Amino acid sequence: MKIAKYSIYSIVVLIPLLIGCAPSREPLLTATLPDEFALGAEADTNSWALVHWREFFKDPQLQALIQEGLENNQDVLKTFYAIQRAQANLRQAKLGQLPEVNAYVGTGIRRFGEYTMDGVGNADSNQSPTVPEDKKIPDPYRDFTLGLDFNWEIDIWGKLSMQKKQALARYMESEEIYSLAKTNLIASIAETYYLAAGLSEEIRILEENIAIQERQFELGKSLKETGQDSQLSLDQFEALLLNSRGMLLDKRKLLQHANLTLMQLTASADADVNVRLLKQTDSVPEVLKLGIPADLLRLRPDVRAAERNLEAQNLQTNIARTAFFPTFNIAGLAGFNAFDFGRLFQTPASAVYQVGGGLVAPVFNRNRIQAYYQTAKADQRIALLDYEQTALISYLEILRLVNDFQFLGEQLALKSEEVNIQKRSIDNAITMFRIGYADYLDVINSQSRSLESELAYVQLRVDKLQNYSQLYRALGGGWQ
Repeated sequence: MKIAKYSIYSIVVLIPLLIGCAPSREPLLTATLPDEFALGAEADTNSWALVHWREFFKDPQLQALIQEGLENNQDVLKTFYAIQRAQANLRQAKLGQLPEVNAYVGTGIRRFGEYTMDGVGNADSNQSPTVPEDKKIPDPYRDFTLGLDFNWEIDIWGKLSMQKKQALARYMESEEIYSLAKTNLIASIAETYYLAAGLSEEIRILEENIAIQERQFELGKSLKETGQDSQLSLDQFEALLLNSRGMLLDKRKLLQHANLTLMQLTASADADVNVRLLKQTDSVPEVLKLGIPADLLRLRPDVRAAERNLEAQNLQTNIARTAFFPTFNIAGLAGFNAFDFGRLFQTPASAVYQVGGGLVAPVFNRNRIQAYYQTAKADQRIALLDYEQTALISYLEILRLVNDFQFLGEQLALKSEEVNIQKRSIDNAITMFRIGYADYLDVINSQSRSLESELAYVQLRVDKLQNYSQLYRALGGGWQ
């Protein structure tokens, strides 16, 4: 009894010491962004970040592919099931503040040795004249038990409450990761779709140019037969034709790769991927509506996920602090216990109960707890830096995309004018070649430059469409 009193006294004395030497909380910084984008885009509340993807991408064929991808893509489905796992963890954390109650039914049989303390004690008890016949201990001894037991940790320091909040933060983080996966998928499908549309356009251009080159090659053969042209010019025309045919095969190969990528993104085994012509899907607005940089902190899923992770790590640090403090548990049981099954439910004779509490405080394992706490603090700082880095990268990503969008518009205007001039030069070169005022090199050069400018123009259109798709991703996907 003296030892027990001394132990309790020691714990009570140590509690304030442990609380006083526990580490203190440190304030955390918050991410800040400029008040507006610095590249001349509209900074109003009507931001594209609030626009649903069906309004962002209006091509019906592209919409069908996106919908198929959202329903079937394995990466998106995995993040969806991660939400269900987080929901289960949240329910478990909510129930953690309640007492743990278990039902118990048990039976057993045991024979005590005659030369044991229990064996001698039982035999002596049975010979006592004060023990009634129905209470004599049987040999072998049978034991029947039916009841409930419970264990309850009193949440003195708020640890269980913080664990519930942490589970909620993790659940909300999984929701944001799900939105981020859908955003990335939609943008990837759109980029690949525009790439396929551009390749289809390049194939059309090459086929038209090959038809022109084939006619020019036939004309060269006719001129050679009449002595008006040489084998050298005929070889040059044929080499140009073969080069164009090789380029056509390469574009068809790349188009097949793009179609296979769309099949992978949509998780479809259907090789018949329909892509509209580039001119039918080329609908990029001239004015960008980006909102304000602060919108990124509440609209981008990756920023919100980083914020939820930071919140969870902050709570983890506070949970780790509680390990320095004592814990208080209450435990007990209530039910029926007898060595005769027929008398198991007799009350109050067979009724049993037990209630007790205990206070446990760390004394000699402080270094281990300190290491655990320092690990949580390091994870907290990493989460803070991740949050600030994600917010900054989001802002810079939009600046880069807006900058590219503006330059691509200017490049397209110049390239369009160049294409028209190059096409006109082909007609002039062929006409002059027929009447002898130009040689075969003029025709070949004009055809090569015209084809090169047309393909470059298509690539710029594709770049601008893909830039538009990336801007959808950068603004957050419109999941609000």
